[in-house]
Amino acid sequence: MTYLVRIVQTLLMLGLPAGLWLWMRRRLGAPWGLIGAGMLTFVLSQAVHLPLNWALGLLGGERGVALWPVPWTALVVGLSAGVCEEGARYVVLRLWRREARSWRDGVAFGAGHGGIEALLLGLLVLLTLVQMIALQRMDLEGLGLSGEMLEQVQAQIDTYWSVPWYLPLLGGLERASALAIQIALTLIVVRALTHNVGWLGLAILAHTLVDGLAVGLLKVGWPIPAIEGVVFLLALAAVVFIVIARREERPVAAGDVSRETSPPFLEGQERIAEPEGIEKEP
Repeated sequence: MTYLVRIVQTLLMLGLPAGLWLWMRRRLGAPWGLIGAGMLTFVLSQAVHLPLNWALGLLGGERGVALWPVPWTALVVGLSAGVCEEGARYVVLRLWRREARSWRDGVAFGAGHGGIEALLLGLLVLLTLVQMIALQRMDLEGLGLSGEMLEQVQAQIDTYWSVPWYLPLLGGLERASALAIQIALTLIVVRALTHNVGWLGLAILAHTLVDGLAVGLLKVGWPIPAIEGVVFLLALAAVVFIVIARREERPVAAGDVSRETSPPFLEGQERIAEPEGIEKEP
């Protein structure tokens, strides 16, 4: 049973994003380039996010911000993720993928961003599973482990295999919630580009709420199923926003598109239109 659950978890984490990308490509005509840009954006955001968390003391042992009261720790965790990921989304969409302003484009970009996160975590889960299966069948003393080191490794193995069967499944299903949230956050960032920059602040705050709430509830002792339930409710809210954004989508005015997508050195220049009713001479 334990092996089966772990395998299902891995398949969910690897299969959900891949299936979503293929479905979006076939049904929505989502460009692979935008999906790939979303993937790259997530990776680039982590190049800033992970070192920042280490500097803050959120990684590498209990120190720094990790020793603060729970509400403040949760707030910093959420802000760290929100600023890095939403900032990266905004920069990439503003400076590189300047054509991505439609609902479909935002969904494709968000699916790439959240999908690569699920894939990377899925590969990590798969690697851990293979490692634990191998260690379970090995003679640890024959590997040269003894004393305290042997006890620590054995404790890690025992803890891994003693996890209730439903927790790995929840971990796999959580990726579906995370994908919905990532897509919604991307659509909010797109609005920061098509409406006003205040939407970027909203995206950061929303990301802070999701991550900060999950971390805070975990630290105060909430059971993981309850936390996953909260994340699921947030994902439902994200889906509602995605649907509303689709229904409210309106074509961007030609002048707005020109200002948004033109190279910086062309911004501010006016187009000279020909007067109506005057025909060109042959």
